[in-house]
Formats: sequence, structure tokens, C-alpha cells
Amino acid sequence: MSRSPRVDYDKIAPLWDSQPYRSKSLDPQLVAFLEERAVRTSLRALDIGCGTGSQLIANRAAAPNAQMIGVDQSFGMLGAARRKAPDIAWVRADAAALPFAAASFDFIGCQFAFHHFGDQHGMLAETLRLLRPGGRFVLRNMCPEECPDWLCYEYFPAAWAADLRDFWPAAKVMATMEATGFAAVSVAYEHIHFEQNLSDWLDHVRHRYTCSQLQAIANVDYMAGVQRLKAELAAATMPRVRADHLCLVTIRGEKR
Repeated sequence: MSRSPRVDYDKIAPLWDSQPYRSKSLDPQLVAFLEERAVRTSLRALDIGCGTGSQLIANRAAAPNAQMIGVDQSFGMLGAARRKAPDIAWVRADAAALPFAAASFDFIGCQFAFHHFGDQHGMLAETLRLLRPGGRFVLRNMCPEECPDWLCYEYFPAAWAADLRDFWPAAKVMATMEATGFAAVSVAYEHIHFEQNLSDWLDHVRHRYTCSQLQAIANVDYMAGVQRLKAELAAATMPRVRADHLCLVTIRGEKR
């Protein structure tokens, strides 16, 4: 059964690229695939949940002659992508019902979008259908099970509950991929430890639209977290900088 979307991306699309955390660099997974397969000139790559297209645009540096296509359900996000790179094909479609022929792509990526899809089983089946033999799918996302100490979850505990509901554990993603028919399914975790300046973070948190986690919770839960953060910053005995921890996961599989 599909569920209500966490975020109205049409509404926030004009603001998306103004956020400080939305820049993209060349995807190392794509670089590794190109080095292994030597398909640089004939590559066809698809980005599912492409948003405003920043990842595909960055990826052109590795394969400037490749055909790249971005798919998203948001007209607003696709409009922003099209304005930045009109030479890339930007397509509005459901991730579980993509309008492409079977065996159309060498490389398919999905970054930080899987939890937004209403039919995640269908999306994985579609991805396998679209891959050419020897093609690769790479899914990258947060892993809330591995970072319950993320400060966002501490100050906004309802966000952790929402993420545990919407983000599949890596083991479930891998098992579903293998049952669907993917080969050589593997996982890699990236634990990021950093210092969080709470005053700077409060400025970020106040712009609620910048964070899917904050938009997925009720207003009362959001305001409670903001008020706690403000109160701690006002208290002379409370630290202004705290250790923080985020875990990202990369899962990949191939088509025989």
C-alpha cells in the first residue's frame, strides 16, 4: 500500500538549491563502474529521484558523451533541473512505473530518495528491468538504525520514529534486491562523526523546509525540539558545540 508523501517537493523546489548542503560532486560509484566496464562513450545512466538534477550534472565530468536521464515525481524539482541543464532529459514518472524499455541503462543511481517512494518493492523491480546485463544499480541513503545518536533525533525524537518507519534497514533492501533477481548485492556503511555548532544548527532548523526529517513530524514535535534547543543555548552552563554522528549506507547490485 502506498503512503502519503513526507514532503511536498513542488512547494519547496524554488528554495532547494539555496540550501548549503545540496551541492554535489562526481559520484565515486559511477567512476568505479566506468573504470571497471569501459563503457564511457556509450553509457546510458538514470538517476531515480533526481530532484533538481545536481548529481547528474556533476556526473557529466566523468562521461561527457553519455546519455543521462533524470526521473522525479515533482514538476517543481524537474523544472529547476531543466533550467540548469536543458541538454539532459528530465522525465516525470513514478519510480515503480518508469516509461523506458527493458535493458535500457548501464548504470542506475538513487540517492537519498528511496524512503520517499510509495512502492519500494516496485521501484527495485523496475530498476532491475531497466538494467542491461552487466549493469549496476547503486542506492545511497541515510541509515537511521545505525545513528540513533544523531542530534536531529535527540532533539526531535518523532523524526527517528518516522525514519524507522520509512527507511528500510539495509538488510531488508538487500534481501529484496536478491529476491528480485539482483546479483552481487553488497553494502557499505559510512559513519560520519563531526562537531555541531548548536547556534548555527538552530538557524538551519528554523528553516524547516530544508530537512525531510523535520517535515515528516507534527508541528508540536517540531516546536518542542526548537524550544529545547533555544533554551539550552540560553543557559550559560550548556555546551555550544556538541559531538554529532550520522550514518550513510551504500547498497549496490548488478544484473546478470
